[in-house]
Amino acid sequence: MDFIFFSRRFFQAAEMAIKKKALQTRGVNNFIAFLAFTFAGLLLGALLYFQTGRIWPETTLSQSFWQGIFWTVFFNLVAVYFLYKALDAAELSYLMPFMALTSLSLIIPPAVLLGELPSASGFVGIIVVVIGALIMEIKSVSKSDRKKSNHQGLWYFSVTAACFTIAPTTTKIAVLESSALFSAFLIHSLIGILFIGFVIIFRERKRICELMAGPGRNYFLMAVMMAGLSIAIANGSIYKAMAMAEVSYVFAIKRTMPLFAFLIGYVYFKERENVFIKLVATVIMVAGAIIIAVFK
Repeated sequence: MDFIFFSRRFFQAAEMAIKKKALQTRGVNNFIAFLAFTFAGLLLGALLYFQTGRIWPETTLSQSFWQGIFWTVFFNLVAVYFLYKALDAAELSYLMPFMALTSLSLIIPPAVLLGELPSASGFVGIIVVVIGALIMEIKSVSKSDRKKSNHQGLWYFSVTAACFTIAPTTTKIAVLESSALFSAFLIHSLIGILFIGFVIIFRERKRICELMAGPGRNYFLMAVMMAGLSIAIANGSIYKAMAMAEVSYVFAIKRTMPLFAFLIGYVYFKERENVFIKLVATVIMVAGAIIIAVFK
């Protein structure tokens, strides 16, 4: 279980970093989502076939399963669309800690739909994670936190966070009604396919043609494929974790991802302003995750 949590945190942070790098190519956000999620779906489908010898279960899938799939795909489509817009506008290490705020709101959907309630110590751990996220918003003399692009990115990111508050519960419904790997394969494949519609709606075709004819094509495709690989590893592991633990615990620990985002932002993207506050916030969130993991 600990390895699953670690891999999820690291690979999701890596996924965000790779996608942010790819998003330096402007105007093709939805094309990036289509390629990354389709590739992730193909990888998960190949793993499913390798493990079971088939990509579709023999048993009839329940209505609850299809409802879980529908709402998971819907909320993830909206979340990913606004996430890419946020990554396009703001610093990676600035955005990621705010995802920890959903650790508190995540208690409600599982409690209502699945009857899952955290223990007293688990609730304390979740509160500590949220406190770490709030510290990130402390105003300082640094110009970084006053950047218009950061605040614009945060507005986009708030929509993503809201969707990611509900999506884990609907995902777990699908997982419990089938299997973690099959649910992951189907959800990521559907998200990838549906992003084709976004490409058409937002008229990215011309920019895509220019990109594919340009000198940076191979680098771009490699970055997007690496993002897809990271998505497959990260989400495949979290789906497996949800089959073994309560949603609020799993995703509170997942919210320690800002620690890795902070390190990647500092080393790779040279995001060096307001480092002390970012570091304090991430350390507090990790402490909250430890409380959850040890005392739950």
